[in-house]
Amino acid sequence: MFKLLIGIGNPGRKYNNTRHNIGWEVIDAFNKIIESENVYKNKEYEISKGIYNYLEIYTMKPLTYVNNSGLPLKKVIKKLNLKIEEVLIFVDDINLPLGITRLKTNGSAGGHNGLKSIFNEMQTQNIARLRLGVGVKDIYNHELIPFVLGKFKKTEYKYVDEMIKESLLALDNIFQNGIVKAMESTNRKSR
Repeated sequence: MFKLLIGIGNPGRKYNNTRHNIGWEVIDAFNKIIESENVYKNKEYEISKGIYNYLEIYTMKPLTYVNNSGLPLKKVIKKLNLKIEEVLIFVDDINLPLGITRLKTNGSAGGHNGLKSIFNEMQTQNIARLRLGVGVKDIYNHELIPFVLGKFKKTEYKYVDEMIKESLLALDNIFQNGIVKAMESTNRKSR
């Protein structure tokens, strides 16, 4: 079962509500539900802890910027004495339409530098993740970096809010029924 939930994102106010930080938004929403308390914070990561379904759950935000997400994760796994199988990542995905979520237990980084960093540091791609669709770049006709660092449009917020709710439902489904069953129901949904 998952003991550490990590949201990929960038530190700093200017990155609030950007596509790259949707993983942090899911972590923030989950932290409210479990009424977590901050237990560790340094220049590399922030960790909170709470109880969910009678289980002690840690949440983590790397503070090293998206492209270096693997470095603090490796340290936190060691610090908390966890296995990589006990980690679930929440990550933005430009290959999915806005609002679509996909739960995976392995696979490539799909061009995401945060996942590349994690896979490199952990020496495996077999890490569970919930991919959060932030809109397909080609539809928006933008360059990649300005696109992922850009804020959601006002007309997109309803889909973002729904996606956060869907992510929390998927997480609950994982804890209730296991990841295989959760994948079946989460991955068949479309907007």
